[in-house]
Amino acid sequence: MAELSTTIAGLTFPNPVMPGSGPNVADGTLLRTVAQEGAGGLTTHTVSTMPAPELTPYREVRGGLLNNQLWSAHAVERWIERDYVEARAAADEAGIPLIINIGYTAEEVAELAPRVAPFADAVEITTHYMRESGGLMADPVAAAAEGAQLLSSYLSRSPKPLTDAIRAAKAALDVPVFVKLNPLGGGEMASVAKACEEAGADAIVAVNAFGPCLSIDLETGESLLEGGDGYGWLSGTSLRALAMRCIFDISRAVDIPVIGSGGISKGIDAIETLMAGASAVQVCSQALKSGPKVYGRIAKEINRWLDKHGYSSVSEVVGLGVRRWESLQPHDFSVPILYQEDECIGCNLCEKSCHYDAIYMVGKLAEFNPERCFGCGLCVVRCPNTSLLMPQVTKEQEIIHPLSGEPVGLLRAGAGHIIETL
Repeated sequence: MAELSTTIAGLTFPNPVMPGSGPNVADGTLLRTVAQEGAGGLTTHTVSTMPAPELTPYREVRGGLLNNQLWSAHAVERWIERDYVEARAAADEAGIPLIINIGYTAEEVAELAPRVAPFADAVEITTHYMRESGGLMADPVAAAAEGAQLLSSYLSRSPKPLTDAIRAAKAALDVPVFVKLNPLGGGEMASVAKACEEAGADAIVAVNAFGPCLSIDLETGESLLEGGDGYGWLSGTSLRALAMRCIFDISRAVDIPVIGSGGISKGIDAIETLMAGASAVQVCSQALKSGPKVYGRIAKEINRWLDKHGYSSVSEVVGLGVRRWESLQPHDFSVPILYQEDECIGCNLCEKSCHYDAIYMVGKLAEFNPERCFGCGLCVVRCPNTSLLMPQVTKEQEIIHPLSGEPVGLLRAGAGHIIETL
């Protein structure tokens, strides 16, 4: 059995799976259940200085969930008097850390941090914050009563509001401060993460839901989400590839740990997130869909995957994708796919997807012409087994088998995408 424990900012998590902040951890009773179901740590629902207005928060869309979930509808006073007490006891009984999530502005964080500190092993700052016509809402509850649209805003292109909040938390706390980032464009994730690290953040959590997004009810023609213009924030499996890119960017940019989130529903999703550089993962949308048993299930699936692939600990796969990327050569030329004829089952899917006539059926066996292959990979995607594979190129011009890691060829000098077989 592989070792699943991971350490983040001095805190040890028995396994790398914990809840993401949301309705799945809306009170102390739910947090106790999460702990009992095998989570490696607890993360609470976000609280702010006032309770959130009640909205219809979630609708299922293709590939995920669309939500206008804000923060906890319970006042922070209730959390302090009741829910944090129960969550603290549950975390202690399970031997796992308790992370308390607060938001949003530096002023709110400065007020909340010392109040939640007695219960927290770490504090997580979330970076959604309320805006109306470009300005911060002074009273979002009153604004909701007047019919104003209530949606979390993305962090502005300047990270100053976020770094101010981090500094406010660090000044008020003796426990680690984590910060949860929204997904941003290429290059932006790294610069924002660096700014957070410089401001004193002890770990990065990435990513939050993506938006604003829109979905239409085909039966009524109305926006799927009620209120305002129907915009919401997308989470779930449809967020996976975007979240992976963000985690990959962040983990290469900072020296502090990363906790990955975004569309994690099973063990292999968690493994992929760890390979991108995360030290642990958070799960929210899948817990909302399938219940709190998801945390223990994913932890068990991670363990089985590690055992099957010969890894003795989860730490061995953390950052593996980053390390492999660092050993390979970024290239703007195409490399032919690798064809393992012995594994061809004659399904004909590769021929249908090849637009270059590089692979075609002769009887019940595929024939491959590397001179015509442009390495687009469509046939690899369609192949139901490992007959077709995408090769990798090292900085020494070696062609590497993606499964075995062994060299199988060399780039022929001056021949662009042509491979010389070893």
